[in-house]
Amino acid sequence: MNKTLIALTIAASTFGILQTANACTTAAYHNGEAQVTVRTMDWNGYDNATVVGKGRGMEHSYSDTDGVSTKAKYAAIKIESFADATVAEGINEEGLEARILYLSTAAGTEFQQDVAGTPNVDAGQVPNFVLDNFASVAEALEGLKAVDVIPTGITGIPGHENEALYPPVHYQLVDATGDVAVVEYIGGEMKVYTEHGASYMSNDPAFDFHLNLDKEQVEPNSTIRASDRRLRAKLITEDLYQRGVTDSQQALVSMKATQATIFSGYNEQDPYADNATFPSLWTVFTDRTNKTIMLDRAHTFAVESYSFEMFDTSEPARVVLGENPTPNANFTKSLTEK
Repeated sequence: MNKTLIALTIAASTFGILQTANACTTAAYHNGEAQVTVRTMDWNGYDNATVVGKGRGMEHSYSDTDGVSTKAKYAAIKIESFADATVAEGINEEGLEARILYLSTAAGTEFQQDVAGTPNVDAGQVPNFVLDNFASVAEALEGLKAVDVIPTGITGIPGHENEALYPPVHYQLVDATGDVAVVEYIGGEMKVYTEHGASYMSNDPAFDFHLNLDKEQVEPNSTIRASDRRLRAKLITEDLYQRGVTDSQQALVSMKATQATIFSGYNEQDPYADNATFPSLWTVFTDRTNKTIMLDRAHTFAVESYSFEMFDTSEPARVVLGENPTPNANFTKSLTEK
């Protein structure tokens, strides 16, 4: 039996069906001036993503339970999801990116306990906390080690409007120097991965499993499974290193190929999750060198471009830069409803 079959057999027997309701994938590239990232937001329903600019000096509390409170040191462009309940993605003016992706409790996700004497950050507020207060991955990791990241109740999720859900998640951080980290909370313990493989992240199982696939040089298959999406993203993006791409614009254009290989079809059924559908509601391309983002929504062929020139970074205010052109559009109806 070859290594690919061995790895997938182990995955199936050890973790079972560990697919998620948020099947996002991200790939970060860093080579010279080319500092770019692509990320898909895949969700069963809709998130009504809103792009906002937030200036320095905004006051934030990151938990209602003994939460850390700060005035933002850095301005940031953020993508808010579910009526601003959480920041799914963002970049600050120092070029630090933070994003949140789903990682199920079956994969081991369990956040920290609220310990007396240690301030808290809600799990859904980690990207906010990072973008507001830190300039680099190293700074952000030290900041996270100084707090308890506790479970977050999020409201406004389609189909659950009148209740608070506690989605299990993990995080990717990338900065303007190319440093990268994946942060997970497994069994209540903070796990940090900073090797090159952390440039590529998807969902279940826990990240050490994905790194083992890298070590075994497993090749991707064509499935919608999280491990295959991540490996396809890695395969396509690594080609840019082989070609020595150091120009930001060329890298951004080249990353369209990565997007294509991880994009989830609007009615593509996932056989690993009871044939549910998790379409890519949007894809974001981030340029850390020029500190811009380009948002490609499912609802239109137009691509939205955002930069820090679009709002006053010194003004402590939230400015809406772009909203969903077709609110509540749902691409996840079953094939039988078409």
